[in-house]
Amino acid sequence: MENFKAYRFTFSCQALTAVSLPLYSGSVLRGAFFGALRQDFCLNKRLDSCLSCPTAGACPICRLVATVEPESLRGADVPRPFSLQPVLLENPRIESGRFFDFGLTLFGDSLSLFPYAILAVQRMGEIGLGSRMIAPGRFRLDAVRVANPLSGKAAGVFSAETRLVTLPEISITHADVLKYVAGSALSAPCLSLQLLTPLRLVVDGSLVSRLAFRPFLQRLLRRLTDLYHYYCHQEMTLDFPALLQKAASVRVVEDNTRWIDLSSYSNRRQTASPTGGLVGRIIFSGLAPEFLPLLVWGQFTHLGKDATRGNGWYALSPSP
Repeated sequence: MENFKAYRFTFSCQALTAVSLPLYSGSVLRGAFFGALRQDFCLNKRLDSCLSCPTAGACPICRLVATVEPESLRGADVPRPFSLQPVLLENPRIESGRFFDFGLTLFGDSLSLFPYAILAVQRMGEIGLGSRMIAPGRFRLDAVRVANPLSGKAAGVFSAETRLVTLPEISITHADVLKYVAGSALSAPCLSLQLLTPLRLVVDGSLVSRLAFRPFLQRLLRRLTDLYHYYCHQEMTLDFPALLQKAASVRVVEDNTRWIDLSSYSNRRQTASPTGGLVGRIIFSGLAPEFLPLLVWGQFTHLGKDATRGNGWYALSPSP
């Protein structure tokens, strides 16, 4: 993954009216993001699918949130080039005047779509955020920052005062990941994974309700492989069978995860789909050193179902 890059953006917003969000707000944010892009940039709103749109190759919607590729080996739909970091608040009601943050991480050459993301978030604020049962809450995009949490570097790329967009110069690279792993305490005997948003994995057609490391790593490898292929245009050269064989020996020494049932409603399809999964903390023991860079990357890419809705977001930390 030597050429893999990620760009981590934080959008700081100020509520203009009360904004009421569900506890896990990723689906609401992603739906509003798609709706804002579609409202401003879709040239063929009458079509049911982007697959048949003659402008799909140049459309920012098709390249960012409704990715289609008729010749793809995995079918017409290909992975979206981003992960969403939703609002994390104990009280998801944000009163007028208060500030709140959410994040968007772009991968590889999708950085060229960053200006569209800013325009979409501004439009989201005008339209308002809220589920079908809650009146939309309007907000103003105040600032956008790009940061590398591994190195501590950060910079502003947009301010509502100047309304100027600066091309981001700070990225997360594989060299940053390797340096972080070498200088951190992640080589401790045990590692803790805090599942910040629901992790939804399917193995052999069944939902995973008790997490083991092997299926976790298997889905993470698939996520990294797809992003590297489609947005860095290269292939990973890892020995996947050997990694998965080693993963089978990793032990769970403490499992404080729980399953939560959630659903997401699509106004476009007029239907609801399940988005629930595992949240909480799990501790693994016996991790091989070659797993660590992959796990660090997974904090930014997320994994499992609905990663672009903010699901599968976790944080790593050493555990005594």
